[in-house]
Amino acid sequence: MEKAKILIIDDDPDFRDAITPILQSALYGVITASNPKEGREKILKEKPDLILLDIMMDSLFDGFSLCNAVKTSPDFNEVKDTPIILVSAVKELTGSRFKIDAEAQGMQGPDDYLDKPVKPDVLLEHIARLLKT
Repeated sequence: MEKAKILIIDDDPDFRDAITPILQSALYGVITASNPKEGREKILKEKPDLILLDIMMDSLFDGFSLCNAVKTSPDFNEVKDTPIILVSAVKELTGSRFKIDAEAQGMQGPDDYLDKPVKPDVLLEHIARLLKT
């Protein structure tokens, strides 16, 4: 029996392919989307229990924009309390974390943030904490 349904929204097929079996081995159901548009559709259709969301996809701020929409837009009222973990390879690529002060920019930020590459045990620990499982 699945513990919870997790939606991975990431344009990197290698990331989706690597994370899916990790989540499934921990008995989570997994849904994937390869871009923000598909992610929006799956959020509304599937109503996941948690969202893993890449920051940079089609544009630099896609993840932040979608996170803010889920948390604040009336379109997402049914799922606005869904925990969102932003994931990013920025630290691996640049040596420092993506710096954005969501509140200062009038945006609603994520519930958590992880740097890629994501260690399986750390990912599962963060998910369990947010889902309180």
